[in-house]
This record gives sequence, structure tokens and C-alpha cells, in this order.
Amino acid sequence: MVILFSKPVLTADIGGKASLNSNLTYADSELNNSLAAELELEWYLPYDFPLDIQNRTVISLDEEAEDQVELWFKKLYLRQKLGPLTVKLGKQPVSWSYGALINPVDYSLGAENLEEESRAKYVNGIELYYPINWGSGLTFVASDIDGKEHKWALRGRTTYKGYDLSASYVQTPVADNADFERYGLTAKGDLGPLGVYGAYGLWRDSEIDYDIYQLGADYSYHFLAGSQLFLQGEYLRLEGAAGDISAFDFFNLGTENGAEQPAADSGSSSFENLDFFNTNISYELDEFSSIGIMTVSYLDDGSTIFIPNYSYLFGSNLLLELRGSIAAGKEDEVLGGEAKAVEINLSYTF
Repeated sequence: MVILFSKPVLTADIGGKASLNSNLTYADSELNNSLAAELELEWYLPYDFPLDIQNRTVISLDEEAEDQVELWFKKLYLRQKLGPLTVKLGKQPVSWSYGALINPVDYSLGAENLEEESRAKYVNGIELYYPINWGSGLTFVASDIDGKEHKWALRGRTTYKGYDLSASYVQTPVADNADFERYGLTAKGDLGPLGVYGAYGLWRDSEIDYDIYQLGADYSYHFLAGSQLFLQGEYLRLEGAAGDISAFDFFNLGTENGAEQPAADSGSSSFENLDFFNTNISYELDEFSSIGIMTVSYLDDGSTIFIPNYSYLFGSNLLLELRGSIAAGKEDEVLGGEAKAVEINLSYTF
């Protein structure tokens, strides 16, 4: 495709990804299937184009959605240097991941959890980045919520003795003119052959006061044949929770516009502390295929969700991904129940 801007003629290429998704779920003795398709398009501007415009357009077709056909943007922002500042203005991805399976201190809760991302990662707003020195800088982010209110955050990041350190503050408007405030600290680095990380989060509003602690480690081993084994485990503890545990869905946080809400207190029961242990075991058979399984376990009752996964890359840029979800526990346990699901995704990158 050729786009005419001015003389001399400049060219811009179109690339992207087409995907087809089938989601099979089994619950209450019923098997259901939903189909969805997506077409992602990115416009690669010439290197000498006068503006740095980042873009990624998505056309979604989902038979289960209220609007079965939808056009939305993962990226549509202008990036510009203003003195020492780097400014990003528009629809953009914002995520403060640090290798954890569950991230309690992200800008938008649930943006990236259990190696999957949600639409909460993509926000309409502005980001200002000020570099202090190599490996250190300050980031300010402000974004719209439903086009009416503004959420904002400040994050500092630096390195110390080989460790990546960060501190953050996020303020989100919620109902009744109150604010949901989240403070976060993270650390990540190497300890011998292990990668180690940890986080502390403090969540506050007019009703809640949570302290969240996380400690994790990972290890990878490369075999001579070219395959790789990856092991990861993390402990997650939430203190100060009250009310029905179902009101606090720690593993499905966030909304599409990033307007997360703290859990409501149902008053049916009381939990002083919530303790989880999450794992990830992945084996890359070769450069084309991998197999693995993730688990999320609630330690107080032992209930566990198993998430097996498999991927295979065909030689023609065609990727097959399988991802399951199996609850192991009694119906009245936190992560129990009979629900099972398999997600089949076939995508082609061009």
C-alpha cells in the first residue's frame, strides 16, 4: 500500500495480526462455545516522517458481546521529545509489570495477570517521562475514566546494586466523590541462579485498608539440545480483608477502561488475611513449541485453579495457542467449583 504525503513520495507499510478464538466452557452440566475474531492493523510510517505516531487498530467480532462488531485502538498516540521529557499523548498501553504472575501494584489492576493482558492495559491519556540518569527516571500518567473523571499516577524507578526498584502512587476517583488510593513498592533482581522479586501494596479508600505482600522467585535451565525449562513460584498475602471473599476477585481485577473499584463489604463473613501461592512451569521443546501449566492456590482451604497451556508456531507465522482452566475444590471453597474452560486461539502475523 502506498500513501502520498508530499514530494518526494514516502511509503508506509501495513502490518498486523488476524486471530480466531474459540472459548469452550463447561458449567452446570452444560457445554457452551463462543467464537470471536480480531484483526489488528498497524501503520508503519517512514523513518523520516515528521511525527512519531504509534498506532494499533483492532476490529473485533464477538458473538457474545453487546456490540458484536467493534472498532477500537490499542495504540493511537503521539510521542514527542520536549527537552528532557518524553511525552505520549493519546490511546496507549500502560503497564508496570515486573515478572510477577499477579501484579497488585499495576497502573490498571488486571492489565497483565497470569501471562494474559486485558483491555485495562490500554488507556486514553498522557504520559510524561523524565530520565534522571541511566536506569532511573520519573513517570507521570493521567487518563480518562468514562470520559468524565481523571485517574493519575506517579512512579519512580531506579537501580541499586543490580536490583530494579520502583515506587508508585495511583489515585482513582470512585463513587461519592471518594478516591481509591494505591501505594506500591517493587524490587527485582538476581540472587545466584535465581531471579527474585517482591512487592508491597497499600490500598485505601473510605471503606478498605489493605496491605498486600508478595515474594517470588524464578529459575530457568537451558538444555544442550536447545530446549528450556522455566520454573516460577510466588507467595501473595492480603491483610485487612473483610467480608465475603467472592466480593474480592483478586485474579480478575480491572475493567476495560481501567476504572477499577475496590471490593464491597458484603458482611457475610470475615477474613483477616488471604494467602495465595501461584506457580508457573513452562517447557520450551524447541523454538516453535512450548507446553506449561500455571496454578493459583488459596492456602486456607487448598482450593486450586489449574491453567494448562500449549503453543505451536507453524513455519508460515501461524500460531496455535491452547489454554485451559480447571477448578479443583469443593463448590463452597474459594477457588472450587465444577467450571472448566478451554480457549483455542489461532493467529497469523503479517
